[in-house]
Amino acid sequence: MAGKTGMIIDADSHIEEPDEVWNFIDEPYRYRRPVAVKRPNLTGPFAQDMFWLIDGQAYPRPLGYGPSLYGTPVSSTFAKSKKFSIESQTLVPASARIADMDRLGIDLQVLFPTLFLDLMSPDVGLEAALMRSYNTWLAQTCAPHTKRLKWVAIIPVRSPPAAVEELRRVKALGAVAMLVLGTAGDSFLHEPAFDAVWAEAERLNMPIAMHVGWSMQSLHSKMNTIFCSTTFVAVPMMFGLFSMVGGGVLDRFPRLRVGFFEAGADWLPYMAPRMERYWQVYTAKQWPGTPRRNPVDWFSGGNIYFSCEGDERFLPQVAELLGEDHLMTSADLPHEEALEDSIREIRERGDISETLKRKILDDNPSRFFGF
Repeated sequence: MAGKTGMIIDADSHIEEPDEVWNFIDEPYRYRRPVAVKRPNLTGPFAQDMFWLIDGQAYPRPLGYGPSLYGTPVSSTFAKSKKFSIESQTLVPASARIADMDRLGIDLQVLFPTLFLDLMSPDVGLEAALMRSYNTWLAQTCAPHTKRLKWVAIIPVRSPPAAVEELRRVKALGAVAMLVLGTAGDSFLHEPAFDAVWAEAERLNMPIAMHVGWSMQSLHSKMNTIFCSTTFVAVPMMFGLFSMVGGGVLDRFPRLRVGFFEAGADWLPYMAPRMERYWQVYTAKQWPGTPRRNPVDWFSGGNIYFSCEGDERFLPQVAELLGEDHLMTSADLPHEEALEDSIREIRERGDISETLKRKILDDNPSRFFGF
């Protein structure tokens, strides 16, 4: 718990969505409520025998093209095999998760979804209705525990008018950030159609929490194993970073704060000089569409934050490039690859200062989320 490094803030953990998250679906969409279904006689080296049926499509899809794997529905053998209880995974009740946090020495945890890291439906109206129901349920679940549990709202970015309306609603409900994947479906986030969303987020002082996810169907559909899918789930985050600093979003909305979660941070020392190199080339040629500002300048300007993992080789270099005030870390509970050791690894590293450790574990997430 709190000590010489200050508070211990887990900037990115998850819930495995229980059936209760669908209790608040808007009336026109209630007959399309997701249903948990079981696949009988399933054999193989995995235990995903339960799926959400959403408009005739099964989620997750552990085999075939466009695969995904996660622990919701929690009636699955996979979910039951995890070291975290079903109660802790679902926050039903939330006290079960808080007990796990106490065991792991975490003072405060920021909650992200799991199911919504997949692209739910081609129907953006249904997608928005499912997101609204999730946000309402999670706001009510966390309300008695605001000193320990904070939550990130899911925003239907693919429908900008609905996204703007939902931003205003979740701000009033207590959300500390808005979840965005690296793309809006197959569209890049710097397309002008989404400017109304960024304008409203800036007006509300709502940080953008960009998280790994299977947002780009044209890319995800080419992947044919879960190993391939989980390896490249971070690729849309590179597109998202480009949209913010190279596509002009921050040029147009310079007060936005944008965090990048669960993709690690070691890729930044590769992407930053690459963007700078080509920015210089096309600025010299006065090529249309080249941003006014060198993208790398945004990294030292206070707008960009990254969550890192405790064992990342280039963490000192990332801290130098990004600035020590813009790194966070996460435990990733209760996912299969849970990174709860990341907090311990940060505290035990000998190549970063005690001051930087305190910033990663307390000061920086507090600043990003506005605690």
